[in-house]
Amino acid sequence: MNAATNKRNSHNSIQSCNDKFILLYLDVLQTNNLFRNVETSVIETLLTKIRHQIWTYQKGNIIAFRGEVCDSLRIILKGSVVGEIIDSQGKSLHVETLTPPNSISPAFLFGSHNLMPVSVSAMEKTIILQIFKHDFLILLRENEMILKNYLDMISDRVYLLTQKIEMLGLQSIRGKFAQYLLKSAEQENQMEFMIKHTQSELANMFGVSRPALARVIREMHNEGVLTAKGRKITITDKQLLQKMIK
Repeated sequence: MNAATNKRNSHNSIQSCNDKFILLYLDVLQTNNLFRNVETSVIETLLTKIRHQIWTYQKGNIIAFRGEVCDSLRIILKGSVVGEIIDSQGKSLHVETLTPPNSISPAFLFGSHNLMPVSVSAMEKTIILQIFKHDFLILLRENEMILKNYLDMISDRVYLLTQKIEMLGLQSIRGKFAQYLLKSAEQENQMEFMIKHTQSELANMFGVSRPALARVIREMHNEGVLTAKGRKITITDKQLLQKMIK
């Protein structure tokens, strides 16, 4: 057994089908996209019909390895996790950071290549609800809204991945952010709108660091290309934005 396996197996605790424990996190579950528009009482009832486990991981514990079969849905109830790609020399590439109420790799649960795309580890003490595939299928059959939400989650993920691939084709951070803003303005059909992603999410999407992205946004604001107040963006020079992506 190697060090990585030991690290994974040194989780703090596991609680199987602990309904009292689930009650503490019903508010978190309701904000998860899977349970959007589903009443907490319905969520509670549905969870009593399936097997589930509650895992507690300490900081640094491995939750899943890249390349292993993705055989369960994992929902973060507390804490945070990081997805990384680690090469043969031990170098790691940070892919994504997830916090409650996000799910871990929900789009890889089904299909002929349902393998974990990244290794996932806890960034702090983290509590996760684990539902195995067979029991998750019961949830999908039992509730049409959950089924629709799950399909929406997969579709949204594919859209984000498509955007990320397109963004990576642009060399500069300015070009990537400019393209994102122009597409957002087109979708909203106006030059003033609220962006849907946090700076951290955008940085992950663009493949850059968050401080670097924040610096570019500040520079574009100071140059009069746009006005940025939190997530509220007003495009003041559309033509200059278009030039940035050429």
